Amino acid sequence: MRGSTEPNQSPCKPQTTVNIPNLQLTSPRSCFEPYTSNAPQKSEFEALQSLLQALKSDPSLADAQQDYVEISLDDFAIYCDTKLYPCEMRCLHQLCTKRGFDGFFFDGILSVGALKIFVKRVPFRTVPIGNYRCLSSHTTRGQIWLHSDLCRGNAIHYKLGSPATEYRRFFGPFLWVADLSKHFVDFLVIMAKDQIRVRLYHFESIFKQRLIQIHGDMPVFMAWLCQHPSDDFRTSIVANVAFLYKETIGVLGETDAYFHSIWAEIWDFTMYPEQQQQCTTTSKTSVAESPTIVTDYIYGLFSHLAFGKKLQAMPMSHECETLRARVITDNHLEHATIPRLNLPTADITTMQGRYLEHIRVGDTISTRRDDASSRSPWKREVSNGFYDVDRWFGRVQKVYVSEQGRKFEVLWYYRPVDTLCGLMKYPWDNELFLSDHCSCSEKHKIQDDEVLGIHEVEFGGNSTTSSEFFCRQVYLNQERKWVALQDHNTCCSHNTTLFLTRLTEENEYQVGDTLLLQVSPGGTRSEPCELISDGAMFQFRRFFRRKDVDPTVPTAPVNELVYSNRLVKCAASRIFGRCHIRFFKHDVKIPTPYSRDRVGCFFFITHEETVDSNNSFKYIPLRVFPKSMKQGFDPTLHIPTLQGLDLFCGGGNFGRGLEEGGAVRMNWINDYETVPIHTYMANCRHPELVSPFLGSIDELHKLVINGQFSKSVPTIGKVDFVSGGSPCPGFSNLTNDKTTEQQRKNQSLVAAFASSVDLYRPKYGVLENVPGIICNQANRAQDVFSQLLCAIVGMGYQAELYLLDASSCGAAQLRSRVFLMFAAPGYRLPTRPGQTHSYPPDTAKKSLGKISTGQAIVERAISTATPFTFISASQATSGLPRIYDSQPDTCIAFPDHRLSTGFTRAVRRRISLIPKHPWGMNFLEASKNMTAAEQSIFLSEPRKQTAVSKAAALIRKNSSAWGRICPDRLMETVLTTQSPGDHKNGRHLHWDEDRPISIMEARRAQGFRDEEVILGTVAQQMKIVGNSVARPVALTLGLAIREAWEQSCWGGMEHHIIKGTLPLRGEHACIGGRSGDSGSSATEHIPTSTPPRTSLVDTTTTFASYSADAASPRVVLKKRRSGLSRLNVMLVDEPNKRP
Repeated sequence: MRGSTEPNQSPCKPQTTVNIPNLQLTSPRSCFEPYTSNAPQKSEFEALQSLLQALKSDPSLADAQQDYVEISLDDFAIYCDTKLYPCEMRCLHQLCTKRGFDGFFFDGILSVGALKIFVKRVPFRTVPIGNYRCLSSHTTRGQIWLHSDLCRGNAIHYKLGSPATEYRRFFGPFLWVADLSKHFVDFLVIMAKDQIRVRLYHFESIFKQRLIQIHGDMPVFMAWLCQHPSDDFRTSIVANVAFLYKETIGVLGETDAYFHSIWAEIWDFTMYPEQQQQCTTTSKTSVAESPTIVTDYIYGLFSHLAFGKKLQAMPMSHECETLRARVITDNHLEHATIPRLNLPTADITTMQGRYLEHIRVGDTISTRRDDASSRSPWKREVSNGFYDVDRWFGRVQKVYVSEQGRKFEVLWYYRPVDTLCGLMKYPWDNELFLSDHCSCSEKHKIQDDEVLGIHEVEFGGNSTTSSEFFCRQVYLNQERKWVALQDHNTCCSHNTTLFLTRLTEENEYQVGDTLLLQVSPGGTRSEPCELISDGAMFQFRRFFRRKDVDPTVPTAPVNELVYSNRLVKCAASRIFGRCHIRFFKHDVKIPTPYSRDRVGCFFFITHEETVDSNNSFKYIPLRVFPKSMKQGFDPTLHIPTLQGLDLFCGGGNFGRGLEEGGAVRMNWINDYETVPIHTYMANCRHPELVSPFLGSIDELHKLVINGQFSKSVPTIGKVDFVSGGSPCPGFSNLTNDKTTEQQRKNQSLVAAFASSVDLYRPKYGVLENVPGIICNQANRAQDVFSQLLCAIVGMGYQAELYLLDASSCGAAQLRSRVFLMFAAPGYRLPTRPGQTHSYPPDTAKKSLGKISTGQAIVERAISTATPFTFISASQATSGLPRIYDSQPDTCIAFPDHRLSTGFTRAVRRRISLIPKHPWGMNFLEASKNMTAAEQSIFLSEPRKQTAVSKAAALIRKNSSAWGRICPDRLMETVLTTQSPGDHKNGRHLHWDEDRPISIMEARRAQGFRDEEVILGTVAQQMKIVGNSVARPVALTLGLAIREAWEQSCWGGMEHHIIKGTLPLRGEHACIGGRSGDSGSSATEHIPTSTPPRTSLVDTTTTFASYSADAASPRVVLKKRRSGLSRLNVMLVDEPNKRP
């Protein structure tokens, strides 16, 4: 029933409608007292006697051609009656397909002719359905019966007619599923005749095509088909697989049914068997107790941690070691297999004067570290197994000679303890990292009497060097990342034209570039534009969002633009980075990533803006693609792909997102759980190209180390890319006890991931985990993530840490994750993805961990302007129908739009007491207006002590228990299980319906595509969804990898310094007070650095001016006019050698 405003309402105003849903009772009306039926009530036995007598007395009422007795059943309701679900109505296809639902009851009117009798609580376990294997019949309607327990053994059936009013919302979905079952069985029979073994992919399009060939446009068939808007029936098959299996076995028999492979894919999960020959431990308990197999190198680095006793080192076989050595050489990585630790600490004595005169530009010298009295923010810290912390090293850039003696300007080296490695065990005591931190702007230069020694450094070397030290990487302090040492890194930005040339090449904006522009000063949205001309003020071509300007397409994607000739001028300070724009014909399918609406800075144009004869704007398809604009990359062009190994792959949301970037193809996957592996494979476009290894990563490592390679165990040298999201419960704040055997095992799997990298030595890799993997100040000595960095960087990899929020990449949920991205030297390290979506108002700053200066390891970067606003919960779930309490547990159009857990009457009562308005209410807020009786509903527990503790948790200050999601904000983090009563993460209730969010809504929040299938029970499905990496984040990373890989392949590989190619001494010596090369005083250089150590800042979004305390220099940041995305930094009042 629908009401509306007056008909003469102004058409300019939206129509106001009030939708009144159909009767939403959970129990039959007949279960309420008093109840009066339209027919006299009798027991089933008495009713049968009367009805059979009526049939006997009037033979015309019976069908002589039937070998059974048929009695009509109308005004019926089907329900279960258990302790948890008393007298609750259920759909018939749930009978004997769900745990605890082995028998149902019905209430209704049995009739023969004019004789009608009402019966109540009739038990039954069988639902015969007709018209199977009959292609001339287009539906099962009118061919469905119930066979009661009383009639078991005889041929009396109750034919279903019209349901009771309150049962219609249950019976309608069942009729659709019953017809699906008929068509499913008929399809299996047809395909078997052609000797085709049906698999799940047949239901993507072939199934519908065959049905249309058989049933044509018959009204009853078309009515059924129209309820399912997609051609893809895979999700419907998976959602109803238990019922389909029961019916298929009943109709075809087990032999004929199992001719088809689909049961191995989605029911038995035997399509991809466990590695039986090697795997001896499969249960969760045994896996938790089994050792984590690692390499010798990884064992030496991780064995001192809390989970160290879980680790077991295995020596490599000759074949494994030979293949690995070849890959290490090809990728210029570290050869050593066992960490070389605890080298003797050098005595700290001042260098004798007669050697000082030999110090030249390019030499590496050492000096004492600043003590506490110098007010340096750098604390003296001793890392695990490393004690040489009282010397600082620098590469001499200039030498000043005066009457007071000689002074030296240096480019500082960092030791591992100075970096993100922190207090953890680094494998090579003799490795130095050149930094981007120089002493050019420091007031105090190194005096000759402060020099401790001159040191021999092998640039581009490794741990086997015969020199005192080796240096192969640069540590960029402000960006917190390692990159391969290159020529321009050996001098700071003030002393080399090479640096400035490279800086200009990489960051100068050129005509034709597509950039994000803050069109309105102070605005929060950046718009994609084309740079037309540069100068003091840049000129841009405006592109407009089509949905904002073209009234004919109000639902156009947010990233669809229209080409225009309107121009705008603005300063470089309002440029917020680059974007990708590409032209497409208006009638072609837009490919990924341009088709993903709001993921990444990817836009597309199909129409242009013109002016008609009335001087009005009109939007028409592009006839010719303009040549001036540099288009974004063409996803249809194939580039050499990186062969990937996806560890801890789960359902594949992470792996598929990385693949969609266009550079990676996952050829091998690994997980120890059966259902996720089968889910991953069910969504592969080319499953024949993917080899799954179902088993623990420990078993995989045993085979690799022993050289037992196979189709599922990739040979060393074939893997170019390794990704993984190691189990997060060992680090999650939601885990109350992280010291259990299971959690220690989970934690140790970070070392297992590192061992995979050590074994395969890929070109690229990425690890994902929760922010809790980075320890706070108190637990820095047990920081697993820093130890992982030590291992990865110690192998010679370039590496960078990302803190990414799913919402800032286009997902509709609060989900922060850390990522470690690494690349072999010679390949470009992917650029950290920028923020594309705004944060909700009042989003707090976030930082993780600490380094020795007290600064955070990584912080949340919040841009003042973004191309897209965040996606709210209501936007993400738009298009999904209302399911109210979801008790029918069936949504035809969106099969996963159902709950992941049982919805008992007690839970329903609690949810109903949480108000829907104002938005975001929870128990803590709602309890302020609840009666004592209503509050007691939430606190009822069998044991008093439990009830007391539960009450305390519910009323805790920050408790989110029984919280409703705000539709205009982000969803809460999607978890593997839903616990609305959890005070830590209980905000899972729908904002407008009395239920938790559905699996489909959780899928939308995680970015799963609607057409993708997730196998298993509803609980298993929710676990797969909750364990996944948000798809927008995965795709964003995949695109960053593509860009880096494409530049490495076609833009030229990074020119990194290889062993022995860099002389120890430089050519730009400056003796005296002025530089002989530049003709200017060294103190006149304008530094480009920020505290705590002088370093280059690379940003296009944030400009700041601030003053530090007495222990830090004051810094003033200014933007250059050139448009380069760099900052000039002026340091003043700097008393110390190293800030």
